[in-house]
Amino acid sequence: MSETMPAAGVCETFQLGVAIHSSGELGIQLATMLHLGAVLPNLSFAADAHYHHLMDDVIEGGLMAYRDGAIAVPEAPGLGVRLNRDKLRQYSELYKELRNYPYDQDPMRPGWAPLVPNDRWADPRDDRTPALGRDGGAGQER
Repeated sequence: MSETMPAAGVCETFQLGVAIHSSGELGIQLATMLHLGAVLPNLSFAADAHYHHLMDDVIEGGLMAYRDGAIAVPEAPGLGVRLNRDKLRQYSELYKELRNYPYDQDPMRPGWAPLVPNDRWADPRDDRTPALGRDGGAGQER
C-alpha cells in the first residue's frame, strides 16, 4: 500500500484519476483495497471487486455485506477484519485437493486465453459446467 500513494501522487500531478481493480480477493485483501480507496484523493473511478462471486470467506463473520452497492471500510483495528482460523484450514485443505484455478482461463476451452481484441467469444448456448477435481477440472464436463 505504501507504494500506491506516491504513484497516485504522480497521477494527480498529471491530472489523472486512479482506479482500484479486483484480483479475485478474499476479505483480507478487500479490506486493504477499501482502506486504500478511502485515502486516495484522486480515486476517480468506482473501485471494482469480484467479491460478490464468493460464497464464503476466511474472515470472522463471513462475507462483508454490500449496502447500496458498496462495502464500508472496516472500522476495527488494523485492516478491520480478523481471520477465521477454522475456515482458513478448511480452504487450505480444499486448495491442496483442487490446486490453483487460473481465473483468466476457461476450463471448458483448454488452451484458450483472453486476447485483445477478443474475436473468440464463448457460445452463450453452451450450458456445459466444468467438473472440479484434482486437476482443476480443465476440459472435463459434468
